[in-house]
Amino acid sequence: MVQITIIRLVGYREWTESLGPDREHVIQGVQARMHSRLVELFSRVDAWAHPFRYDYLLAITNGISANELSSIVRELGKDLPVPLSSGTYAHEKPGIAEREAFKLALRARPWENLVGNTNNDIVGIAHIDLINSTANTEETSSYLLYEHVWSVINQVRLYLAPYGAVTLYLGGDNIVSIIQPVIDEEELRPIARLLNARIGVGIAKKGRTAMKLATEALDELRIRNKQHGALIISEDGL
Repeated sequence: MVQITIIRLVGYREWTESLGPDREHVIQGVQARMHSRLVELFSRVDAWAHPFRYDYLLAITNGISANELSSIVRELGKDLPVPLSSGTYAHEKPGIAEREAFKLALRARPWENLVGNTNNDIVGIAHIDLINSTANTEETSSYLLYEHVWSVINQVRLYLAPYGAVTLYLGGDNIVSIIQPVIDEEELRPIARLLNARIGVGIAKKGRTAMKLATEALDELRIRNKQHGALIISEDGL
């Protein structure tokens, strides 16, 4: 099962509106600093975090206790203009874990971390890399690539929906899906072929390790000069 934590910025909309009309540069500056701090704090405990919507943040927190999560959220919120609340939930399907964690984050009071259940089981992360996108960008434009990547994200989301995946954009031509660790390479090869993509999957007890292994799998596919394909690497002992 994957354990997902959703962090909510309580009163975020009201804060943005209080800044007046010339506010977007201020908001983006706060978001950038928050993103950096989010990744730093969760990486320390071998979790993996993503800024998600910026008013809601997401982290894969397998193996991390409720007390640890509360401490991280309080540390993250020290330099933010609004308080935080969070919800944590574990489920076999990442999409259900995210949905239930979101509900808990909505219910939680400022600085409260509501936990539905926690889990020390394994998590799967798929790191998807579009092949030759940089060369294609140089022949067209960066914006056309940006449009293409978002269309690909939707295709990935639809293909992996039966596995309960949560699909996120990493920037550039990189996409990540939090998936069930029972998936196999044969199940991923059709979408890799369709998108002309390499898909590296990492399976581990914690989010940061799973992401590292997913990237190692991508690197191995590049070394093999695979035009498209999928490779799964699991943490030792699993």
